[in-house]
Amino acid sequence: MRTIYLRKDYPNYTRKILIDMAYLSSHKKIRLLKNYFEDNLYFPFNTDGSENKIQKYFLTRDKIISEDSNHYYFDFPFKANQVEDTAF
Repeated sequence: MRTIYLRKDYPNYTRKILIDMAYLSSHKKIRLLKNYFEDNLYFPFNTDGSENKIQKYFLTRDKIISEDSNHYYFDFPFKANQVEDTAF
């Protein structure tokens, strides 16, 4: 499975956070350390396979489905090949 990064845009750079791919592939959920969570984290995706229609899927507090002492868990509503993986 290829890697997927969450992103956060800043004025001069973009921060990328690697998603726990082993957990994603076995549970179909995103597991994110609580220390890494902040507002405006997203991953770019396309719904129709067209590279011209990239949208942003934001991870917000209302999308947290569960949590434990160290992690937040989010649903992953797409197939892995729908997520944009271009590094920039």
